[in-house]
Amino acid sequence: MSISSPTMPSSSLRFSGPAGLSASLLAALLALPAAQAQTAAPALASSEAQQLAQLRATTLALIDALVSQGLLTRERADAIKRQAEQAGAQAAHTAPVATAAAAPEAAKVLRIPYVPESTRLQMREEIKTEVLAQARKERWGEPDALPEWLGRVRVGGDVRARAQKEYMADSNVPAEIFRAQTSSPAWAPDLSNTTLDRQRMTLRARLEVDAKLSDQVQTGLRLSSGGSSSGPTSTSQTLGNQFNRYALGLDRAWLRWQPEWFQNKLAADFGRMPNPFYSSDLSWPEDMAFDGVAAQLKHSFAPQRSVFASLGAFPLEEFAGSTRDKWLFGGQIGGDISLGGGAQLKLGLAAYEFRHIEGQRESSPPPSGPRAGTGAYFSSQYPSSVRLKGNTLINLNDPTSVAAPTWGLASKFRPINVTAGLTLENFASTRLALSMDWIKNTGFSLSDIQARAGVSLSDSRDKPNTLLAKTQALQAKAQIGRAALARRGDWQAFAAFRFVERDAWVDGFTDTTWHLGGTNYKGWSLGGSYALDTRFWMNARWTSTRNLDDGVRYLAVPGDAASLSGNLSSAPLRIDVFQLDLNARF
Repeated sequence: MSISSPTMPSSSLRFSGPAGLSASLLAALLALPAAQAQTAAPALASSEAQQLAQLRATTLALIDALVSQGLLTRERADAIKRQAEQAGAQAAHTAPVATAAAAPEAAKVLRIPYVPESTRLQMREEIKTEVLAQARKERWGEPDALPEWLGRVRVGGDVRARAQKEYMADSNVPAEIFRAQTSSPAWAPDLSNTTLDRQRMTLRARLEVDAKLSDQVQTGLRLSSGGSSSGPTSTSQTLGNQFNRYALGLDRAWLRWQPEWFQNKLAADFGRMPNPFYSSDLSWPEDMAFDGVAAQLKHSFAPQRSVFASLGAFPLEEFAGSTRDKWLFGGQIGGDISLGGGAQLKLGLAAYEFRHIEGQRESSPPPSGPRAGTGAYFSSQYPSSVRLKGNTLINLNDPTSVAAPTWGLASKFRPINVTAGLTLENFASTRLALSMDWIKNTGFSLSDIQARAGVSLSDSRDKPNTLLAKTQALQAKAQIGRAALARRGDWQAFAAFRFVERDAWVDGFTDTTWHLGGTNYKGWSLGGSYALDTRFWMNARWTSTRNLDDGVRYLAVPGDAASLSGNLSSAPLRIDVFQLDLNARF
């Protein structure tokens, strides 16, 4: 009698499902002992039965382990066992039939499905190897183990509670003088308080989730306090709302793609993203986010030597009935170099264009009748929800209008920005960071403003309708201490000086601590921070600013020396701000 032993090729063993093990393979393993126990020759029955029983017990134990780990449901496990029993019964039934059919030709040959010991051992080892690999990946048996995908997600945030006191000088011009302006040019017509001191508490809360989807793709989401009512440059919420709840806003929601063919040197951001430019708070405040698309390219020559470039396009305001949508376009080049001895120098040169944000006086009254609402009338206005104070404004109402003024920006804005930072890591056993920022608005043109405003303007200092080009801004800052306040006892201290002319930058995109936001001032700021515990610190800051005087003087009443006057851009406005914060980061 001869025994034919067809083997099962190892290439057929494949794993899938939650535990990496296919249900068909488990069923096959359970079917083998049943089939062979009923068809094996008597000479093999004793040893084969023992080995096959061991294989069946191992497979059943593996199924129970997968069920206990929650990787296989009990219903699915029972279905696998039923499938195995049916396969075993079918094999036991088919073997005698096949033998009887072949009896006339080979009566002395009995064909029995047989799996050699080596194949069974190989199957067992492959199962063990793949299950152990899956267990390591998903951390089976580890106390409080989390799913693997959580390792690619970072959750963080911060909370800041602030007490703020604002001191207004007695010599400030009353707010109603500013609000009475109706003609072009004008300055700060929205001021509501210039003489009363104010004290308040504010709260800033931010929650951020970042996820790494692959080596090339990341995404992020951040919610913050303040909602849309606090303006584009601040996420602080003033407290005092009869204990009502406060709104949260979508502060960031972005996608970052780093194509692998650029070897991760190029990063493209889409959505509402962090500031893609190297800058200080003279241009872009810390809390500000950008809507649009930006690309950043960086190439390193050495660990501490690199060059970078950034480009971006950001929509500011979109109109359904006009092609003059408002945009910000920006580009920057720069470099970072080590000077040795722990000194690092970083330089950046940026150019921006705020397209279509300048005001254009309307030539006719607003459309009426069927035409009302079909066009973007006053599309060039500077929205009161954005503007702060400082920029030169023009009245956009048509010449026949007697309505309250609708204000637009007088100047175009095409600023260039130079930013330099020097870091000394080993300065007197601590860290010293020096920075300098300079801005020049190249978009200011007196003739262009006259054409759009429909008024006659002069560049002489002794005439009523004088408008001088005041288009530069400068900031110098020194900070000493730890780069980040992470542990108890960490500290920082800083001092800064700032000089900002009225049309150097768009006043709606400025830091709201300096001069309570806006342009056309000079001043200084001193402050310090101390970590009271891990990622918990206190900050105190004093900022003092006053309006700039453009030197324009004229006689309001010709021939009357007592009527000597100037424009409201030069009106006295001094503001001191004290801030005391408690901050926590997680």
